[in-house]
Amino acid sequence: MSNMGAKGSNAFTSFEQTVYVEDIPNNVIDKYLSVQAERFRNPVLRLFHTELESVYEEKNINLDKDDRKVMEAMFEAIFPNNNYGKQTVLGSVEHLKNPSLKAIQQYYETYYVPNNMAIIMSGDFDPKAVIKRIDQAFGYMVSKPVPEYIFEKEQPIIHPISRTVTGPSAEYLTMGFRFPGASSPDAQMLNLVADMLSNRAAGLMDINLVKSQKLLSVAAYPQLLKDYSILTIEGSPVEGQTLEEVKKLLLGEIYKLQHGDFSEDLITSIVNNEKKSEMRKLGNSPSVAYDLLSNFTSELDWAKELDYTHLLSKITKEDIIHFANKYLSDSNYVVIYKRQGIDTGVVKVFKPAITPVTVNRLAESTFFKQISAIAEQPIRPHWIDFNQDLSKFKLLDLDVLAVHNQENELFNLTYQFDIGQWDNKLLDLAIGYLEFLGTKEKSSEKFSREFYKLASDFHASSGNEESMISISGLNSNFDVSVDLLHDLLHHCVADEVAFKSYIERVKKMRANDKEDKGAIMEGLKAYAQYGAKSPFNFTLTDRELDMLKAEDLVTVLHNLADVKPRIFILWPPICQRIDEKFKTIKKWQ
Repeated sequence: MSNMGAKGSNAFTSFEQTVYVEDIPNNVIDKYLSVQAERFRNPVLRLFHTELESVYEEKNINLDKDDRKVMEAMFEAIFPNNNYGKQTVLGSVEHLKNPSLKAIQQYYETYYVPNNMAIIMSGDFDPKAVIKRIDQAFGYMVSKPVPEYIFEKEQPIIHPISRTVTGPSAEYLTMGFRFPGASSPDAQMLNLVADMLSNRAAGLMDINLVKSQKLLSVAAYPQLLKDYSILTIEGSPVEGQTLEEVKKLLLGEIYKLQHGDFSEDLITSIVNNEKKSEMRKLGNSPSVAYDLLSNFTSELDWAKELDYTHLLSKITKEDIIHFANKYLSDSNYVVIYKRQGIDTGVVKVFKPAITPVTVNRLAESTFFKQISAIAEQPIRPHWIDFNQDLSKFKLLDLDVLAVHNQENELFNLTYQFDIGQWDNKLLDLAIGYLEFLGTKEKSSEKFSREFYKLASDFHASSGNEESMISISGLNSNFDVSVDLLHDLLHHCVADEVAFKSYIERVKKMRANDKEDKGAIMEGLKAYAQYGAKSPFNFTLTDRELDMLKAEDLVTVLHNLADVKPRIFILWPPICQRIDEKFKTIKKWQ
């Protein structure tokens, strides 16, 4: 595959799908189809045992991941009668110890049939022509009945089901509510309800629990499967908070949803953001392919999925209240407490010594030569002409680089500053504090709601040597979105209450990182590269944090506005209007 320019070659399994992935140039489709058709014709397990060693290692790694153990505990508790909970995707240790080549061959012959298979392609090609070529390549496959999966129906949850998972990472809590399968009308509404609770910007939990710093973080997201679905809600505690207190706070926001204690504007905002999301996905071939994949395995109607935003726009506040009262209560959920401790129940897979198989990677088979001989249409690359494809101009005394967005009606505006954390240790802290700030006229919560209503994403970050502030969203909302961004940056005011909670948040996140294997590894890599005086440690100590005041960080933010930025803009209609618009905005100085 790599010889034909393929990248991202991969395969994965999930609850209801086994997927083989390739990203190929559109001039090698015939080569691709020839290789894939041969792959499924009559597979021979030549290197099975060496691959099994990789599976053993993957299983052992997953047994070390606390979040993986939490989700497995969730599915086991909420689906006692379905294979979603009766077995894991990767299988048990006992499953992996004694694999049967005969059983694997029987599995292949049973399920790898064309009526149980989809070839999903998204990209720059003629669909009708490609379908004909697929028929030619895979025409040898013969359909046959696939055994129906029959399971006992899950019984209603009438009392909370509790499980505990222990491990070294930081404590958090996960709640799960069971819903019908992906094709049901109620499951279709589940995405909206999840966004009502948490959309990482202006959901009930985002505003009432994270913005107010009552929790370190929250998340609400659906997992839509063929037989059943789950609404998963996660919450991480602040310093000194118990997981029981976290659960009480999460249930409190669900109570608000049930009783209509939310603005109907939130529904409108979610619809606007969904429109923006659809625009982004339609310009991204992998995203379209994965959406089609989910629709295939869950047996959904693609036409209805394309009409999702239209369906959302018809949903009322009363519909949300009715839905929440139908499916969400303080007793019909599964809760997993992820606590810190040593998991003494982990039994890892013992990897026996396996004789390495020597492969001559320079040898060329007859099949390889046949594939290489298939003609390819030459690709004519379109090289960027920096004099024509990019627009460069001065806006007052600032350099602007503009690019025409030819795919959709979205904009992206970025200010880049030649100042970073190595210039000022407080910069990263100040940018993080910005999330919790408002102005004299407008609260932090108000800013979050307005940005989300406009379907505009606001992001600020600081690197070692430079910092960036960006905003993106619907082109129709460009003017008001930029004005809102500038208002926050130029007029943010110190909030001592939010500051104290923010400093405690920073300390808690640092403490959590000390228990996180990934964060520890990053620290070790930095130490190996730089030694004790590492950029990884170029930050304030907890004692130095305690000596700070809110005004210190706000001063850093205001000083950042005095630094002349470079402006990068991705803009649908490049025209004089950009220049006119920016001339009306206050200079950064």
